[in-house]
Amino acid sequence: MLFQGKDGELRIAELGSGGTTHYLSVLFCEMDFTGPTSRPRIEDTLIMDRGIFDTNAHYISGDDSPRYAPMPFSFSARLADTVNSRALMDWLSGATNIPNAVGGTTQVYSFDGTTTIDGNTLPAFKDDKTTYRVQVLWDGDSDIGLQYNDVFFPPGQQTITESADALTIASNGMIFGDVTRITAFDTSGATISFV
Repeated sequence: MLFQGKDGELRIAELGSGGTTHYLSVLFCEMDFTGPTSRPRIEDTLIMDRGIFDTNAHYISGDDSPRYAPMPFSFSARLADTVNSRALMDWLSGATNIPNAVGGTTQVYSFDGTTTIDGNTLPAFKDDKTTYRVQVLWDGDSDIGLQYNDVFFPPGQQTITESADALTIASNGMIFGDVTRITAFDTSGATISFV
């Protein structure tokens, strides 16, 4: 069986005020997803004696910057006529207080300053970036998926496209945290409700 984008789910999660993770599920329908499968490694540089390889030749580790640099992430998906589609559009636009269908708002909170790379906790942003955890899972005989930590969706880079048979959202983000492989969704959180 081949993996197909039509059979899957994407979850965007926030870190609730009480420390409980809440997530919004987005079911795939003609989804176009692009994201890295891991963080880049630090390059090693070979050090030789005046360009001559001898028994004193050795490697030194390069700059950490590529390992910790933000990485691009994007997806597009057809939207269903549901409360969750409206909430997804608000969430990705940078809103942290999302209107509920019956009045009032639901506040979403950032994972900023809580994730690690190589055991090093990333510092909180100096500006007011709100970051989320994104998990994507493709269904198959052997489910495969990825988890992205500290994903920032820059306001103004999310677009919506109308066609004759669909409304499609295209989302661009930057991954500041680690990338890990998953075979199932994290079950410690709860679905967030916007009704």
